[in-house]
Amino acid sequence: MADRARPVTVSVVIPTHDRGRVVVEAIESALAQTHPPLEVIVVDDGSTDDTAERVGRLRDARVRYLRRPHAGVSAARNAGIAAATGDLVAFLDSDDLWKPDKVEAEIAALARYPSAGGVFSDLEKVDGATFVPSFMRRTRVFSRLLAERAYREGLLLSARALYLCLLQEVPIKTPALTVRRSALERAGGFNEAWTSSEDWEFLLRFARRESLVYVDRPLAVIRISADSLHRRDQERGELMMLRLLASERRRVADPEARRAATVGIVERAKHLSWYYRDRGRRLAAARTCLHAFRLVWQTELLLRALMVWAPQNPRRYLRRMLSARTAELLCYGVLSASLV
Repeated sequence: MADRARPVTVSVVIPTHDRGRVVVEAIESALAQTHPPLEVIVVDDGSTDDTAERVGRLRDARVRYLRRPHAGVSAARNAGIAAATGDLVAFLDSDDLWKPDKVEAEIAALARYPSAGGVFSDLEKVDGATFVPSFMRRTRVFSRLLAERAYREGLLLSARALYLCLLQEVPIKTPALTVRRSALERAGGFNEAWTSSEDWEFLLRFARRESLVYVDRPLAVIRISADSLHRRDQERGELMMLRLLASERRRVADPEARRAATVGIVERAKHLSWYYRDRGRRLAAARTCLHAFRLVWQTELLLRALMVWAPQNPRRYLRRMLSARTAELLCYGVLSASLV
């Protein structure tokens, strides 16, 4: 009985690399929780800026600073996990923030669903001047699971439902994710070969055996900047996700999972082809769609391979062509009239 009454302890893992200007804000948002964390483990992944000095100015015994040679975000998170001692392990990226009641809401949700391996929440997204109040309501697949209903006290997602969703998109962001230590040990940590989109690989592996509770409240804030990792490393991340989904599709036998993986491959191929086209790399964009077509045989991909050669702005192109044709017809009319 005494063990049941013991407060749940939470370890917060914050990987960082050259984010001295923002990492202290992330740390302070974790320290300010209404359910105080046991420890905040800042893993400095070989920063060359003033991160060490800024973190060192914090006067809170709960902050633990670990410095290691630069090896990528997955290795940094794993180092934090290895050092963590809490019942729950929560993740926070160094340029993101938590709302003050995040941990308290998560612990309450996990108490309602003791079989769940962890919990995640909705979040706000700030991308320059663009503010998205509910990231989940913008997702293509997960938002349909919610069906316009609110689950402020929590919605339990089975491992199966979670896995099928994750084959199509990754609605779960690490700053909104907290997992039980026992579940994390069963699933394993982050794959250190992945330095971008590592969260998707981890979550797919996690969802093969663990359920998660979703709290339908924006309890975290992700902030996107020009030097954010997913922007700096977007091409490699998209390529790795395509390979991952192709591997998952080969691995699974049941038709429903294969269909879900097919949807995911089509979407990722579209995103990567748009990335290439926006940079004038039309041949790479077409090859991406054709390669994905050979994997899943979806005719949409063939059409998109052709569309990359179309004008960048079809409406503007059509207006320009129509204007030119109109002028041509007017000139022809004038000339014809003068000859009469």
